[in-house]
Amino acid sequence: MSSPPQDDAPQALPPDRAQAVSPASAQTPDVPMDEDGHSPRAERIIRDSLPPSIPPRRRPPPSISPAAQPVSRRRRLARHALTVLLILLTSALLKTFVVQFYEIPSGSMETTLQAGDQVAVTMYDSTHIERGDVVVFVDPDGWLDTAEPTGIRGLFQDLLETIRLLPKDTGHHLIKRVIGMPGDHVVADGQGSLSVNGVQIDEPYLKPGHSASNVAFDVVVPEGHVWVMGDNRSNSSDSRFHRGDAHGGFVPLSNVVGVAKAVIWPIGRWNLLDEGDPVFAEVAAPRER
Repeated sequence: MSSPPQDDAPQALPPDRAQAVSPASAQTPDVPMDEDGHSPRAERIIRDSLPPSIPPRRRPPPSISPAAQPVSRRRRLARHALTVLLILLTSALLKTFVVQFYEIPSGSMETTLQAGDQVAVTMYDSTHIERGDVVVFVDPDGWLDTAEPTGIRGLFQDLLETIRLLPKDTGHHLIKRVIGMPGDHVVADGQGSLSVNGVQIDEPYLKPGHSASNVAFDVVVPEGHVWVMGDNRSNSSDSRFHRGDAHGGFVPLSNVVGVAKAVIWPIGRWNLLDEGDPVFAEVAAPRER
């Protein structure tokens, strides 16, 4: 009678015996545990039993020649200088051909403009002026009593004018309203009446309580010039008071730098300056008289 086949699988041991021959209990002595169930001693034993690791190869940092470092600094400086140059160039182009900003120095244009107002002046239409436009122009014949700055201040102003951070001829600009264009016949009787080419002018922009002119004059504007007056007629040193000058009180068109379009500062004073043109809508051109 043959013997029963032998099972190659290991026979299960009773729990008490399996615990007795457990590898962990046979190889690892009791060690203290911390609150989280970790045993620093056991971890140290396991760590010490591992084969030594091979430290990674450390590659030396790439060598930088001493000559390369100044080159990098020079490039950074060159980039910064180019950025500043582009900003200055853009500003100069804008202020030369597009717009410039001026501060009103006096009350001669009240109440349209007040002392301290900042106005935006377009430069591209200085040759397309119309009656009623508020224009900025360079003093033609010493209308202003302005002394040129000297010393460091003068040099600094010249530099700012050269790079267009300040307008050319700083301190020598005036702002008035164009009343007469080349060929216009402008007449004031000194009693508050003003006419251009025979058309009586009613000016709503005048300072309240002020008439068109308490100074009498009768002029024909020469070619290439304009006749200008301030809106505050009793407190404006304009064309009326400079008829004895070299230009006879007329302002050469070549002295006009631009047309004031808006008050931009202070914020509470912001407004467009476009109310002058309709006043002269009925005035005929000189050739049509």
